[in-house]
Amino acid sequence: MHTKLKKLFFIFAFFSIIFINNFADASNLGIGVHSGYGVLKYEEHTSAFGTDRKSDASLNTILLGVSGEYSFTKYEKIYTGITTDFAIGKKDRETWKDNGSESQANDIRVFGQFYDLRLGYKNNIDKFYYRAYISGGWDGIHIERDNVSVNGGVVNGETSDDFSLRRTGHNIHVGGEIIIRSEITSTVPPEDFSLWRIGGGIGVGYKFSKWALDGRAAYSYYPDGKVTNNDYEGIKFDTHGTCLDLGVGIGRAITNNIGFYIGGFYTLIMLDESEVKKYVSEYGTVKFILPDSRTELMGGVVNLTYAF
Repeated sequence: MHTKLKKLFFIFAFFSIIFINNFADASNLGIGVHSGYGVLKYEEHTSAFGTDRKSDASLNTILLGVSGEYSFTKYEKIYTGITTDFAIGKKDRETWKDNGSESQANDIRVFGQFYDLRLGYKNNIDKFYYRAYISGGWDGIHIERDNVSVNGGVVNGETSDDFSLRRTGHNIHVGGEIIIRSEITSTVPPEDFSLWRIGGGIGVGYKFSKWALDGRAAYSYYPDGKVTNNDYEGIKFDTHGTCLDLGVGIGRAITNNIGFYIGGFYTLIMLDESEVKKYVSEYGTVKFILPDSRTELMGGVVNLTYAF
């Protein structure tokens, strides 16, 4: 499924480019740059090993991105576009609880990159305008953890690449949960989420003079997601889930070609728990699971657009 989605995405991109070359005019091209600031909340939850285990983290986050859109000359109500977003979560503290009692804490960093390719229809009725589109894309999330403390005691303060941990008969949580049953040396490796998605969205707005009220909503499904753990080669977690994206704001035409927008956004990514994975080493068997996860990103954004 993963390979098929890649092929479909690139086929869609290829034919969009051909369509643009044949029917688009440079005067129908618009580009935009945006930036924002907000909060990324990340939670995990599992009870697969008999303990109700939850994690919680909240990171201040910088958002950056670019976008582009073509409206076709011969089919002026049809458009195609691409939107990219980069979310940079500043280091914060993540806490883990077993049956309601804190068992571990660690520093966490999150970096997200999101790419969305769209094909849609837009129109207006007097001052009211609307659009609808189908979309496909890829989301990547990179998580690093370090500076772990277990039951209040600091284990090691090194970076995730160098972090070394030796415990006897204690459960150490490292993203995809690691259950250590005997004395072994383990690491806190980064995790990488690769999520292909398909979906659609709508946008509506109302113009008055040079101003406009604008709102949008999009929904996507992740039919095939892979999560890798850099420290254990060959182990991949399979997951799937959904993404909800909402936004509302106000825009203003500065000139005939330049527009300004300011507003708020909310994104919710829900991923399902994976099957249990096992890794056999010289120290014993390590069990892994990718817990259910919930990622919320919310904040404010400003966008500057230029129409050719």
